[in-house]
Amino acid sequence: MSLTEHVIPSTSVTTVHSQTSDHPEAAIVTQERPIEEGLTFWDTYNPDLVKFKIEYISDTTGKKKFFEGRASENQGEEPAVFEYVDVRLSDDFNDGEDAAKTANAEYHTKHKGNAYIRILSPAVCEALRCVVDYFPGINLAQHVINIPEPFTIFVFFEKQLTEYRERLGRRESPPLNEDDAKPDSSTSRCSNSFGYKHIGIVQDFVRSKGSAAVERERERHARGFATFDMLWLLYRPGSEVYLDARANGEYEPYVFEESEFSLTDGSMSNYMFSCWNLDASARYIGPSVSYQPVSRFAGEKEIVSLPLYPCEYLKFAEDVTEEDVGQIRDYFVERGKKWLQTRQNPQCYDFDGQTTTLPREQFNSLVWVDPEQFVTDSDEQRSRIIMSNFRGASGPLKLCSCTRCDEDVYQHATKARFTDFMNIKLRSDVKMTDAHYFVCSPEVETFLFKTRSWELLHIDGFHGATFERDLFDSLVLSSETKDLIRNLTTMYIKDGPKPHQPAEEKIAVNKITSVHNRTHKTMMRNEGAWSGDFIKGKGEGLTFLLHGKPGVGKTYTAECIANHTQRPLLSLTSSDIGVEPELVEGNLTRWFKLAERWGAIMLIDEADIYMERREVQDLTRNHLVAGFLRALEYYRGILFLTTNRIGTFDEAFISRIHLQIYYPPFSDDDREKVWDIFFQKLEEEREATIRIMQSTKDYIQSEELRSLKWNGREIRNAFQVAVALAEAKADKDPKGKIMIKPDHIKASVQMSREFKSYITKLHKQDPSKMAASLGNRDDSYGIEPQRATARGEKKY
Repeated sequence: MSLTEHVIPSTSVTTVHSQTSDHPEAAIVTQERPIEEGLTFWDTYNPDLVKFKIEYISDTTGKKKFFEGRASENQGEEPAVFEYVDVRLSDDFNDGEDAAKTANAEYHTKHKGNAYIRILSPAVCEALRCVVDYFPGINLAQHVINIPEPFTIFVFFEKQLTEYRERLGRRESPPLNEDDAKPDSSTSRCSNSFGYKHIGIVQDFVRSKGSAAVERERERHARGFATFDMLWLLYRPGSEVYLDARANGEYEPYVFEESEFSLTDGSMSNYMFSCWNLDASARYIGPSVSYQPVSRFAGEKEIVSLPLYPCEYLKFAEDVTEEDVGQIRDYFVERGKKWLQTRQNPQCYDFDGQTTTLPREQFNSLVWVDPEQFVTDSDEQRSRIIMSNFRGASGPLKLCSCTRCDEDVYQHATKARFTDFMNIKLRSDVKMTDAHYFVCSPEVETFLFKTRSWELLHIDGFHGATFERDLFDSLVLSSETKDLIRNLTTMYIKDGPKPHQPAEEKIAVNKITSVHNRTHKTMMRNEGAWSGDFIKGKGEGLTFLLHGKPGVGKTYTAECIANHTQRPLLSLTSSDIGVEPELVEGNLTRWFKLAERWGAIMLIDEADIYMERREVQDLTRNHLVAGFLRALEYYRGILFLTTNRIGTFDEAFISRIHLQIYYPPFSDDDREKVWDIFFQKLEEEREATIRIMQSTKDYIQSEELRSLKWNGREIRNAFQVAVALAEAKADKDPKGKIMIKPDHIKASVQMSREFKSYITKLHKQDPSKMAASLGNRDDSYGIEPQRATARGEKKY
């Protein structure tokens, strides 16, 4: 096969004729004429303008050899337009062979590769820079631009290039006489003078290679279908697409970036599409790329069944109306606004939704949004990278400074798209459009207080945090003690450290030009809660020790304070802090810093493991306690410690705790209050479907129930079981409400009595006496002298 046996498949070609003239564009005319049988593109154009080359690539080493395909003198001033490089994969040449073979002495072609053209004309290169606003797959800043087959950039920007060419054609009409043909001195040196002619040659070539296939594929698109070999035509760089990035049927908006493919023997072997949406680092918003392969399929395929498709084809989806298309877009825009607002305001939120990572997990928890802390604190590293610049469109190089080029070329040059999608600072005054919001990621880096873990959560689940400030009223504790706790925490929060602000926000808030005002503001900021310690940063926290038997309201007190102060509760156990002495101090300091950063109320439940009395012979225990003491002294926040083994405490802790509160066992009146609180809660939340019978309310005062001396937690569990049993049996009153009967509570009474009897027999004493004999606590303290005294009151 000779190098010129490349017959143009189209039926006509635009032929460009140059007449004798001193001006390169003065006599350019075009006409459509049919191609004669056997006529090739290479017969149509001068070899000085259109070159041809074969590139052989070894399929074993990847090394290349080139052979010129057309003889060319190229002695004129007019530069070549392009060079067509026919790529062939071969297995029969080696490094020692002479590369200077003649054009007819070809190597064996194993497969046809992906051909490309090298744009050599400066005018055509400049035209592409002027009309292409976004095309990352091709570097337009180079002086010679390589464009692979099927020459997609010329297909997608055909209209813009044609308009550009027409402007060049209008700026100089053919001369009327010989005198008019004398060129202007500036025009004769114009680097774009061959633009009209050269653009036409390239467009003719591209049309000859596939215009018929393009038109057929566009007809399929109009019906909502596409084929694999022409799939690239569906995705114009810069277009908005819906992408099923996780292959779970959830399509998200993206901007299409680039098609990567390879042509082998004229067929597409594979596709790798890249798209991006707007994601964020700790301080910046920018594009984050995702990749989507598409495997070969036969025949036509519905566009909306593909893993990604342009947004305008959503109308072809089943059960989607034109109205739905607009509403879906509006949803994503509003979601993007919510995403930005959430990231701009690191604070506490209520979350009820799912993770964005697979497998999906459902969470219902108070959370804190803090992307900056996520980066440094999370064990899980995000794989997404925020791009800082785009590849592709670079704008014209302004090869010519003549007046005509400025008016006809550069004033009409398009601006690169998406430049305002880069490096967006996460500040309150950031300006984004609906186009930005539409492609925002749904992912937010979040800390869950319920699980004490970092998760990537979906933005749809976020809502403003709600706190039950009157929850403190339901705490069964003396009013004197409740007022003391409430007043101390309220005053500390008013004067103590404030939650962390993002760095950009602090700069904006604290921007003061006056030196006097700046100094005054600094002094005022440092006037926090007064500390009696002479060492700066030491002893500035507020620590409560709540002690008593289990189930009397110690943990609930911390939960009530968190709701009253409208702050999150960071509740820790030994599993969060650890028990290794060399790790405890570091872990505890880390948790303390998080609590300070977010202004959280901190609770360490069952803290006795860290505060047990030190012994000379137990060095491990001593190191554990010492590490806890050091971390505790420098904590600047509100801390609640709970224990039911106060007798084991090291005396060094007593002086480091601001207030110690004893929770005596419940009296019968206390237990009735707890029952009433749960009755009221159920009636408020399920009044329409459940009714508590009066006989049930009377039963809680029976001797049978009182003799068990249930604590608050046991009462809650028993009542929860009773509600579940009632719903299971579904006995209803005449109004259709499920009735909670005494028998539903009695089911728990019998099991509780048997279990307590077993424990007492096992230890030969009840749990309270056993705790006293071990020196852990004294549950009888203060009971007999103050039968009528409210719980938690201090005795002097």
